[in-house]
Amino acid sequence: MKLKFIGTSSGQTNPNRNHSSLLFDLCSTKILIDCGDGISKALMQQNIAHHEIDKIIISHFHADHLAGLPSLLTQMIISKRTKPIDIFIPKGLLKTLQNFLHASFLFIDKYDFKINLTEFELDKKIKLGDNFNFIAKQNSHIRNKYDIRLDVFEFISVSFLFNVENKKIIYTSDVGGPEDLQIFNEIYPELFITETTHIELKEIKKFISSHNFKNAILTHINYSDEKSIFEWYQNLSKSLQDKIKIAEDNLEIDL
Repeated sequence: MKLKFIGTSSGQTNPNRNHSSLLFDLCSTKILIDCGDGISKALMQQNIAHHEIDKIIISHFHADHLAGLPSLLTQMIISKRTKPIDIFIPKGLLKTLQNFLHASFLFIDKYDFKINLTEFELDKKIKLGDNFNFIAKQNSHIRNKYDIRLDVFEFISVSFLFNVENKKIIYTSDVGGPEDLQIFNEIYPELFITETTHIELKEIKKFISSHNFKNAILTHINYSDEKSIFEWYQNLSKSLQDKIKIAEDNLEIDL
């Protein structure tokens, strides 16, 4: 069982990185976390066939986490997929996703495979198999849009706690500030994955230093920030360098 980083860039397009996406390869099941612009090509570059993806979980609806979904489904249609695909989104966003797919001329009841759209509730354990479940908690990433009022649309962005064969993995997804690192503060995971775009590196260092994580991985890296992130890393203590890894596309972690 493996965790693979399909993409590690932020919303800022990077010629050397794909937009942020994770893949849990559970041998018999492959679960994709987020699918931003270019996800179909990113999977192909890493020798992952589109038909191998069984489930997709979306953290929020920013383009670098969602925009690749229509093209990914299109590739599945072109390749004559027959097995169903399950897509999980935060509760309150079903109609928005349906409209998004319809705008791309994708109608989920028209193909040779079933597209199951499922809303998940926040703060509730969602079981996707004997060895995999997750809990999603809302973070403050898109709080700057809370005053916008739109019909059939909710502004939701979540962080995840994944449980994979009794191993706990926290993934912040995109955050709004250092307080979002604390969302699963009562949990001591085997792996802590955080973005680096919407939070200062000093806050990441402070948080990781004060928690007993076995391993931490930094992802969602701005193209314009890469140099400063690597310089920051070089100035960390040896103990923190041993604990922290800067993700690159195609990085694999054994679970």
